[in-house]
Amino acid sequence: MKEDWDSARYVREKRNFIERRMRFRLVYFHAALIFAVTWLAGWLCSFLLLKLGVSLMAGRYAVAFVLSYLVFLAAVRIWADFMRQDERSGNVDDAGNGMDMLSGADGEGCAFVLVALVLGLVLAGLFAMTGGLPLLLEVAFEVVFAGTVVRRMSRKEMIGDWSSRLVSKTWLPALINFGMLVGFAAWLQTAAPGSQTFAQALRILFKT
Repeated sequence: MKEDWDSARYVREKRNFIERRMRFRLVYFHAALIFAVTWLAGWLCSFLLLKLGVSLMAGRYAVAFVLSYLVFLAAVRIWADFMRQDERSGNVDDAGNGMDMLSGADGEGCAFVLVALVLGLVLAGLFAMTGGLPLLLEVAFEVVFAGTVVRRMSRKEMIGDWSSRLVSKTWLPALINFGMLVGFAAWLQTAAPGSQTFAQALRILFKT
């Protein structure tokens, strides 16, 4: 059974949790994996829609973006469970897991995984620059200590609402990126008539 915390202990426990994980765990690499999986989900969705005959880039990318955002939420939730482990078992195991994943792919599959990881690292870097890594750990804290009651003055709150915390911090950047992606896709397909993909549009626009 979870114990009750007062407000001061809640702040202290959360700060210590985030600081320990930032120090001993490869959180940046974890974020890269999360974004790589997110990008792969969006790409696969767009690819399947194209195969099903959806030629409108803006519509296809809109559906793919929404799906990838849901995958992002799910990936963060799965990762948060991993943060239950003691941080002292961290660095070597984290790095080893990443190498095991890469060693499982070969040929074109390995190249595709590497491209996804590079994109994941770039996105994770942008995410880190905006203070996103502590946010991920705040979500993990909500998952790890779910059910703990925090007493604040005359009211009580329960830790565990990870989804609201994550969505509240990411919905606006996601919406902005959604608008930019869909708007650019619509413009690109208009500027390059006959194109159905980003690569085709670029070939039409820059052909000599």
